[in-house]
Amino acid sequence: MTIEQKRIDKSTVALVLSGRLDAANAPLLEQKIKQWDIDITELILDFAGLEYISSVGLRVLLQSKKTFRKEHRKLTIQNMNETIQEVFEMTGFLKLMVLEEQFIVIRKNEPGVITLSFNGQMQSDDIAGLTSELADIEKTGFILGSPVTVIFDMANLNLISSHVCKLLKESIDSTAWEKRTIRIRNVSLDILHELESAGMGELVIR
Repeated sequence: MTIEQKRIDKSTVALVLSGRLDAANAPLLEQKIKQWDIDITELILDFAGLEYISSVGLRVLLQSKKTFRKEHRKLTIQNMNETIQEVFEMTGFLKLMVLEEQFIVIRKNEPGVITLSFNGQMQSDDIAGLTSELADIEKTGFILGSPVTVIFDMANLNLISSHVCKLLKESIDSTAWEKRTIRIRNVSLDILHELESAGMGELVIR
């Protein structure tokens, strides 16, 4: 496994993982995560090139997530492919993440499309993080100059209230730019009702 470090800004660092995260190199990831002090308020783990993750690797991630939460810092996982996500789900690790954070967003980048998978219960406090995520998509210039579709995948979203739906619409509107399209998929009937009540029914892929 290789780990490439990228400084995003003064308080944000990304670790880009490639290869296999197993028992042999999990200590390396743990070391890379621990080396950043509290001046780094967000550490992004980019899984785009990650091919395999073992139970030891999962434990390192969970412990790191707990540590960051206690320190009021953010540990974010981005670009998780389907194979890695299946491991998370099969081992129950995704549920552990949801229980730990209540609500998490898994971001996956593809040509022309960015999928944000919502997991857990979306509360009003979570909207600020989602707004930041949407603003970051524009700021980083993903596929610079080209149209991009942002998909909200709500297959694993357990709860969203009418009030939070209104805040979500405000977040979408406040971060809009000309070449971005928002679509919502995999919604339950209850969530669909809330989305329609908030004026977002036309965004849902039916």
